[in-house]
Amino acid sequence: MKRSGWGGAGRKLTPKLKLNSHLISPVNAKGQEVKVFRQYKISNFVQIGSGDEKRGLIKAVLESPDLLNELDGAWSNSNLKDGISLTVDLDRNRSPHLPARPTNKISVVFTSTKAEIDLDVVYRYMIGELEFDDDVKNAINFLDHVIRQWPSREHTTIKRSYFNREISQRHYLESGVEATSGIYQSIRMAEASQLVVNVDVSNIAFWECQNFKDIIDKMAKKNDGKALDWRGNNQTSSKFDMIKRLKGTWFTVEYKNQSEEARKRHWKVAAIRPESAKDFKFRRWNDMTGVAGPEITVDEYYWQQYRHKLLNPDLPVVQTTKTIKKQDKHGKTVLDTPIVFPMELCTMQPDQRYLHKLDEKQTSQMIRFAVKPPDSRLKKINTGLRMLGWDKKGFLDLCGLKISPEQIRIEARILEAPRVVFKQSQINPRESGKWNLTNQKFFAVNKVPLVSWGVMVVNSANGGLPAIEKPNADKFVAELVKKYSEAGGLVKNPNPVVHLRTLRKDLASEIQHFYDEVKHHFQGMRIQMLVFILPDTSPGPYLRIKRFCDCQWGVFSQCVQAKVTKMEAYQYMPNLLMKFNAKLGGVTNIIASQHLEEPPKPKPTTVYRKDFGNTSITPPGISRKAQSPTNEPPPTMYIGTDVSHPAPGSQAPSYATMTVSMDKTATRYSAAVQTNQSRDEIISARNIAYYLEPLLQKWINDVGGRRLPDHVYYFRDGVGESRFKELLETEVADIKQIFRRLNGTNAQFRVKFTVVVAEKRHHIRFFPEGGAKGGADENHNPLPGTIVDHDITDPRGNDIYLCSHRALKGTARPTHYTMLMDEANVPVDRFQRILYEHCYQYIRSTTAVSLHPAVYYAHLASKRARAHDISGPGNSQETPARLARLDMKRPETTVNQGGKPEDEWIGHGMWFI
Repeated sequence: MKRSGWGGAGRKLTPKLKLNSHLISPVNAKGQEVKVFRQYKISNFVQIGSGDEKRGLIKAVLESPDLLNELDGAWSNSNLKDGISLTVDLDRNRSPHLPARPTNKISVVFTSTKAEIDLDVVYRYMIGELEFDDDVKNAINFLDHVIRQWPSREHTTIKRSYFNREISQRHYLESGVEATSGIYQSIRMAEASQLVVNVDVSNIAFWECQNFKDIIDKMAKKNDGKALDWRGNNQTSSKFDMIKRLKGTWFTVEYKNQSEEARKRHWKVAAIRPESAKDFKFRRWNDMTGVAGPEITVDEYYWQQYRHKLLNPDLPVVQTTKTIKKQDKHGKTVLDTPIVFPMELCTMQPDQRYLHKLDEKQTSQMIRFAVKPPDSRLKKINTGLRMLGWDKKGFLDLCGLKISPEQIRIEARILEAPRVVFKQSQINPRESGKWNLTNQKFFAVNKVPLVSWGVMVVNSANGGLPAIEKPNADKFVAELVKKYSEAGGLVKNPNPVVHLRTLRKDLASEIQHFYDEVKHHFQGMRIQMLVFILPDTSPGPYLRIKRFCDCQWGVFSQCVQAKVTKMEAYQYMPNLLMKFNAKLGGVTNIIASQHLEEPPKPKPTTVYRKDFGNTSITPPGISRKAQSPTNEPPPTMYIGTDVSHPAPGSQAPSYATMTVSMDKTATRYSAAVQTNQSRDEIISARNIAYYLEPLLQKWINDVGGRRLPDHVYYFRDGVGESRFKELLETEVADIKQIFRRLNGTNAQFRVKFTVVVAEKRHHIRFFPEGGAKGGADENHNPLPGTIVDHDITDPRGNDIYLCSHRALKGTARPTHYTMLMDEANVPVDRFQRILYEHCYQYIRSTTAVSLHPAVYYAHLASKRARAHDISGPGNSQETPARLARLDMKRPETTVNQGGKPEDEWIGHGMWFI
């Protein structure tokens, strides 16, 4: 949707904010000739092979000097005649993916496809003369390909990122994987009718360039330090399954008496065979006789043919994607055998992306490698500019483009932070973006005093941390109760059931036994909380615990690392208390805006939820402004949604998550998660109907006063620009349909929607200069509240970049918010404050977060829901992706603590925190 205006609130930064983008000279500057490019189809390729082999041939032809002397790749601004033939000599630019051929001179024909790219349409779109259509889209894509043309020929290219082993920084991540740093670039349309190139650091995991045997040894030893015994029956072991990740990678082979042509040849892995070089047999073809000889093992073949003695003949052989097929004179296939190589002869080719999910340790190492402070990141960007070849003669000149080597500077503001409101006091964080809980009482705590709860200590069976004994566990529980009570929490029973066990394979039975023990101890009362003290962050025990508690028992649970229970680690107790309180129904804090006017006809008694247990109308020191921080006439609903996908190659399903605010201050949220159509960004109508209606009914009963909200903010994450229209026409339309159905016959009332897409996966970064006056913190990151709605934003859209948090490490990444619909006509400054100020009431943090909580909670719920899937990690089985209901356990019909069973269902609470 078109921008209704620009914001003016906040402090304007001086000097202007530096951005990691570079200005392109106007596509059609005044007096400049309009560039029109025509597409040509190159045909008449010799038909050899398919897949990677054929793609290698086509690439070699397109990059050959013979073709480039006549044609500018597949596009040209020259008006060439159709049907021109050209002979291309591939030996001038030999591709290693090509097989040996009698001749590498290929005749091709290029003909016009009649498709044209008029670069003038980009300029006309940006100034408002044209609507966005296929011509504009194709022109932008064409320009993006133009700036990628030179670096893609010189470097390893992965989408819009470029890597070079001679230049790029690398870091070993274990198990045959290394992190590599490269450079990213992308062309963008920006305000003021200008084009810019966004340039940033890009970090990706690659396979190490090593012998296959060495890589597999590292993978096998990762967990227990033991190599894989290939002489045993290991084909079904988890280690052998891990080695299957080599499938699809390219390699070379090296052995004695090898020809130069064979040394240069590249092969692709089809499979790691279970047979060793001593076991795999094949028949050799005799070209002289036209008959296959007797069977021979791979080990015997290399000795007889090349006098090469294999050192590890027990290793499995590597099967390639190629086969040897021979036919007799009648055309009957008499030989069809795959080409295999001994593993010890295979070496991984460099610059191959590692497509699998990194494990926990690799992820930690990758983050440490990638996280760089702003000064270091900017230095790496400026160094990487040389890889992009903007100063090279060729395609940029052909299009009349010139890219400035200097980063652009843009207008920016810093919004004023809201006050953080606790039960008895307020804190003004100003531009720090942080505060603490010292001597503070939670704004709201548990309605029902804590009575029925238990603590299970799980000690490691493999040593590691010293075991936690009963006295240590009791001491930690006493400290937890003391601190929670000091923060206002209601604890009637300070002595939970404490259960000590050692982590073993039968953890499930131990967890069940613990639950039964707690339930028996409290004589059938509803269990309010189970605390698990775990030896480390291994995902298996954690996911199994969450699956039991959420889905089987319907009980809130809190996992704690053993190291946090030590006396010297009690400074982490506030973080634990915030989660503890949220799950029991409390609120850490709300916010009070510094500027937003009072809502019309406020009703102070409706601000605090009845289940907060707070009967005072206005707590001491809190003004009425604090009761409606965003000044929306109550009731207003906030919805956040996200779709998350599994790692590449995984059979796990995609998950669609929806969160809905469940109080007037939009601090508490409920969440629902279901599996979605595999790898589809749009949430299915089936899922929306399944989980929105119950959440909406809950909101109507508890928050809305038996009526629908007047206004809904719908925050969506994970949708690319190309699917914005589809999002409005399907997903948003399905949500509106549910509201209309619940509205019934009241035709006079219509809920107003404000639809916003929140994006974090982008490469825009802010680099403030001039210290605090210029909006920089002590690490040279932008201060919380830094907002940009000029210069770099969409020339025809309604978007902003907001850095709402303080980055403790690395370079801060702003959130890109794009408004797609605004039926409520929210004023610009008001909308921008809503985005910023809500980041101060994220329920488990004492800092402003980087993303609106509605979406942030959706991320958390989606991640947690993987524990609910019976085919997920921590289970004994793996099943293909499918649509399944991830329902949590409903409450029992008999409740001893009082209240309705439905009110105590954890699905309506913050189980995901």
